[in-house]
Amino acid sequence: MKTLFKRALTGLLFLVIVVGLLMLPYGLAALLTFIFCASSCEYYRLRVKDRFLRSKISVVAAGLVAIFVFFCHWQGGLDLRWALAAVVPLLLSAFFMLLDGAADSDFSSDVFFPLLYFLLPILTMLPLAFPRQGYEFRLLLGIFILTWLSDVGAYLVGMGFGQRPGARKLFPAISPQKSWAGVFGGLLFSILAAWGLYALGGGEFFSLPHWLAIGAIVTVVGICGDLFESLLKRAAGVKDSGRLMPGHGGLLDRFDDVFFVMPAVFAYLKLFSLI
Repeated sequence: MKTLFKRALTGLLFLVIVVGLLMLPYGLAALLTFIFCASSCEYYRLRVKDRFLRSKISVVAAGLVAIFVFFCHWQGGLDLRWALAAVVPLLLSAFFMLLDGAADSDFSSDVFFPLLYFLLPILTMLPLAFPRQGYEFRLLLGIFILTWLSDVGAYLVGMGFGQRPGARKLFPAISPQKSWAGVFGGLLFSILAAWGLYALGGGEFFSLPHWLAIGAIVTVVGICGDLFESLLKRAAGVKDSGRLMPGHGGLLDRFDDVFFVMPAVFAYLKLFSLI
């Protein structure tokens, strides 16, 4: 009960902070910057540990430059060619990798993986926050809500039905606790949430069938993100990616599905010319 209370309190505080930051454009910039830096640090602790410090700093610097340029592009029309400035720290990271690797014959592509794992999804969040002229946080917040409620549904239904004897597990070799019951619970919650968002004003963005399709995408793709992070933790021999959020683990534990969901939703919306 104490653990459940701590988890609920931390989750509520997390929700208030994220929603509060999303309401302002520069709050969004601060949130995305923090997510990228914190997630990269947690990933490096899992995969790279204390090696290649200079390369890691340079990769994070390249990501921050890209976030800054893309945010300024959507917020104020900055020419995206300025994003080429990110090449400088990226080249430095490769140079440092050569120096460090030459010393101990140890190279690692994991140093550069945050650019794909975290930076790409973060950059796809920006056009979702600027679907029209000016800043509009409701669409991006709606995608977050679908992801969170899908998680809640998967957790509640999975705990209620997926842990019973004979319950079918999803991928027990990767995550023994995840079950098919949790998948269907997450899908149910996400679909109902999508319908609710449409009824509460989401219809001004796109129609109900699109909202329902996005709800399904969120659950299916989000599970892939969750399992991928579970694979990383299992390889590192840890239960949580960090200790930033008591009862929840690290930031990567909270955004593992988001990093997969956002590019998928962005691709879907682009495919149907909805943004």
